[in-house]
Amino acid sequence: MSFPAYPAYKDSGVDWLGEIPEGWSIKPLWALFRRHKLTGFPDEQLLSVYRDYGVIPKASRDDNFNKPSDDLGAYQLVKVGDLAINKMKAWQGSVGISSHNGIVSPAYHVYAPSHSEAPQYLHHLFRCNEYIAGYLANSKGIRVNQWDLEPQQHSRMSVLLPSFQEQTQIARFLDHETTRIDALIEKQQRLIELLKEKRQAVISHAVTKGLDPTVPMKDSGVEWLGEVPAHWEAWKLNHAFGGIGSGTTPPSAEHGWYDGGTIPWITTSELRESIITTTKKSVTLEALGKFSALQIHPPGSLAIAMYGATIGRLGMLGISATTNQACCVLSNPRSLEPKFTFYWLHGFREVIISLYATGGGQPNISQDTVANLKIPAPDIEEQQVISDFLDQKTIEHDSLVKEAERVVGFLQERRSALISAAVTGKIDVRNWQPTASTQAPELAVAEAD
Repeated sequence: MSFPAYPAYKDSGVDWLGEIPEGWSIKPLWALFRRHKLTGFPDEQLLSVYRDYGVIPKASRDDNFNKPSDDLGAYQLVKVGDLAINKMKAWQGSVGISSHNGIVSPAYHVYAPSHSEAPQYLHHLFRCNEYIAGYLANSKGIRVNQWDLEPQQHSRMSVLLPSFQEQTQIARFLDHETTRIDALIEKQQRLIELLKEKRQAVISHAVTKGLDPTVPMKDSGVEWLGEVPAHWEAWKLNHAFGGIGSGTTPPSAEHGWYDGGTIPWITTSELRESIITTTKKSVTLEALGKFSALQIHPPGSLAIAMYGATIGRLGMLGISATTNQACCVLSNPRSLEPKFTFYWLHGFREVIISLYATGGGQPNISQDTVANLKIPAPDIEEQQVISDFLDQKTIEHDSLVKEAERVVGFLQERRSALISAAVTGKIDVRNWQPTASTQAPELAVAEAD
């Protein structure tokens, strides 16, 4: 499906808007909305302003970890039709016309409508690429993540207005097409979840059952592990590896521990279930001599994150390196091949954390806990065969995941492009009508650029 342009255009007079269709008008935001701050409604539902979704109930998402205040009395009331903005993230798209009644953070800006325009059109307009660029141009601050959209600047921003009939038609078109695109995105995201679950299942099965389905089995003696091949032995990690250690963080306040350093220094942020070949920081030889906890671990060592949000993350050293105190490093393998151990810990990371982690908000597993973990395994040769098999299988699964993620990215980009094109008049949808034969939305979007 392709759409025509409008017959004629004119200069909007606004750098970030460019040309607009003749017949469309522009009004300042203050002519359509008035800012207000209504507090004292602690029993209303909590709302959040998402970059990807607009204004939605906070409880509808499980990926918002911002903890609300214990006292909700200062939170601001939002009514259906209000414009709500996260003033520090407007330039990222955290803006929307609310379809819900509720309360939002005191740090947000809330505007009540004083207009008779189509709310859903305005919702799409205020969240399109051009307006995000406008928020960026009108935000101020020293650091990017602390840029703030000033109310006075925001109130003067131009609002692009076709006729009311066109507004409702544009909103109708976008609601229909974005719903179709969102359905495709949801399918791809579900596919990604299934692929990751399958990957995990393949790993867990291979490192506990082996690759031969006919081999005799025995009880592992561990309830959650079940049976393992009869010829496998259980090895404690502190017996299976000649070295189990950690590291430390030289204080940055003392000059010279990092500047000009030549020894790679690993933190848990660099443990990404992959081979580590570069690090953000390196330490000096002087630091190595000063801090005895800084030990150089050889390539092939396995690093495990022990603390906080990164707990359980894994990495294989592709270089000689030292680490901070949050990494537990297994080196000098004896009876367990590092890659096999990597896959075993990866396959049962969640189980290990649930059984052995201590602490409340910031759980951790100790170096002693890691050292005493028992891993059932065959001899080194069979471990290597299993590791090679899993290398191939994970490459296949990761390739499929990357392709699905590429499709999601494409659809999201095309969704944004379609919204921008419609609300700024780059395409004319006045004669559009939904039909059963409408092309797949990704094709429609591709042609709407």
